[in-house]
Amino acid sequence: MRGLRQIIFVLGILTPFVITSGDAKAGGFLSHFAVYDLDLKSADSSSNVNTIDGRTSYRLERTCDGWAAVEDYAISFGIGESGQISNFISHYETWESFAGTAFSFSVVENSTITGENIYEGFANISDDMAEAVFLDDAEMNRELPADTVFPVKHMQELLALANKGKKVHQTSLFLGGDEEDAVYFVSSVIGNKKSEAPGELLGNLGQDSYWPLRIAYFNPEAADAEPDYEIQFDMQENGIIRSYSVDYGDFVMRARLSSVEAVTEKTC
Repeated sequence: MRGLRQIIFVLGILTPFVITSGDAKAGGFLSHFAVYDLDLKSADSSSNVNTIDGRTSYRLERTCDGWAAVEDYAISFGIGESGQISNFISHYETWESFAGTAFSFSVVENSTITGENIYEGFANISDDMAEAVFLDDAEMNRELPADTVFPVKHMQELLALANKGKKVHQTSLFLGGDEEDAVYFVSSVIGNKKSEAPGELLGNLGQDSYWPLRIAYFNPEAADAEPDYEIQFDMQENGIIRSYSVDYGDFVMRARLSSVEAVTEKTC
């Protein structure tokens, strides 16, 4: 399934500017550690996925020279009429410079179907060019589209547009990982900010409203007008994601917040 590994970037793409918890009232995102439970929200009759059981943990932290994120996924898929279980495990780390011009990634994934795969590399954007380097068995360089942004920069743009009342944004997004799945053309729709009590689970990290956002991921090489998948998420102004879902067309995977806590940033 093309793009399956990109579910590990669901939270990574939601990483705009990060501030310390003490500055949260001034507006901005918190360094935090969150855990989400995963299940099957819905599936068409044609879907080969019958059940989903999993969990992801996500840590976001502002470092001295950029944004660091670590995410771990463990998912079991019930496949076909027999209910055969297919497991998918991944560990994903990224770093992005404050200016949004440099990015590095390291991904280790293991699945019942494809076995273990390791992806590492980096990318740089300048006024003259945008290029990625993939450090697999043989080093590979790839020129990126002129409008390419990295995850942090992408979310900075979306958040700024949301607060200006804008509803639609399109660009090329570099996520890293396998060279085949590293770059997507993304189309984002920003909903109206919703007011809703956060509930006890969020504790003092909860806020009284959130942004509903939907991002569609298109393979830039494909002629098909349909996206590979879409992500719908509910994000507070402080960067805490209350819930999200990944729509693969014939089935939808849901992630519900299980726990969240603030992360104390290191002194630079």
